[in-house]
Amino acid sequence: MKENINVMNVNTANRSGRSGTMTSSGLWSKIRSHRLGLSTFDIKMIGVVLMVVDHIHQMFATQGAPNWLDWFGRPVATLFFFVSVVGFSHTHSKKAYMVRLYVCMVVMAVLDVVLQQVVNYDGAQLVNNIFRDLFIGTIFMAAVDCFEAAFKKQGNKAASGFGAGVRGGDERTGSAHGVMGRNAVAASVDGASVSVQAAMPASRHAGSVTRGFRVKKTVEGVLLLALPFLLSLVLLPFMAQGDGAQTPVMIWVLRVLTAVDPAILLAENTVMVLLIPVMYALRNVKHSLVWQSVAIAVVAVCYAFAGQTQWMMIFAVIPILLYNGAKGRGDKYFFYIFYPAHIAVLYVLASLI
Repeated sequence: MKENINVMNVNTANRSGRSGTMTSSGLWSKIRSHRLGLSTFDIKMIGVVLMVVDHIHQMFATQGAPNWLDWFGRPVATLFFFVSVVGFSHTHSKKAYMVRLYVCMVVMAVLDVVLQQVVNYDGAQLVNNIFRDLFIGTIFMAAVDCFEAAFKKQGNKAASGFGAGVRGGDERTGSAHGVMGRNAVAASVDGASVSVQAAMPASRHAGSVTRGFRVKKTVEGVLLLALPFLLSLVLLPFMAQGDGAQTPVMIWVLRVLTAVDPAILLAENTVMVLLIPVMYALRNVKHSLVWQSVAIAVVAVCYAFAGQTQWMMIFAVIPILLYNGAKGRGDKYFFYIFYPAHIAVLYVLASLI
């Protein structure tokens, strides 16, 4: 019967295809197919190209690079945030993912300092460290995981098991006859009463464990959300000092903290990093790409009212809406190498010209 229904559905679909009719949702699905849509690799490469253009403007602005080149970089962080959300959602080890980003964050911070000390090019100040933003984003996403684990609905296994035991007793009673049936009924009732007495403490214990687990996960989530903000407080005493008031020791301590501290105050995109946990929390809802794009649009509108060109991040929704769910080419370490390399090359070239 099912096979006949499937055949009828296929025939209906074929007739619809021959008639040339297609719904808007079907057309959108066709566009986002693996052939026509964009994979994670594609979106990352779009971000890389736009990033290079933006950094060309950053390094060569004092030498006449037009300001409109900066516009190309406005959607870049948003695209990398989206790719990070996808990567964190599908990685085999979230801990390894976070460690890798943290190591890259420290290396990039050290490279920025070394380049400025050795090359000493005054035309651009190196504060580039997208790895810090992405690592802070993983902290926030880990917090979302804790909240999801804390508020995830769980069935009461003790209660369901008890119910199954009672039903089993009733079924056995229905099949008994005469005196043996009455004995079976009595045995079943006695067994049920014992099950009730045994199950009630177990159920209370299971409930207490569940409540304890939820409290623990909620506290962990709150602490993780607060961590990048709390770590920013460590920097305030140093930043409160003027440049002339800082001793050499304070300067080196600040440099070390700048390298190892995942403070949101040091993030290249500051509070815009909060867009990462928002997109991560929306990853499993229906029409997730649409809702993630809405979140991006809200932030873009805020920047527009503030009169900042960062509102152009809205254009990131175009490749995001075309995301087809495919990973694309394997490039696990490409970005980790390319990002610091292209910063160093552009900075050195700008100093030589």
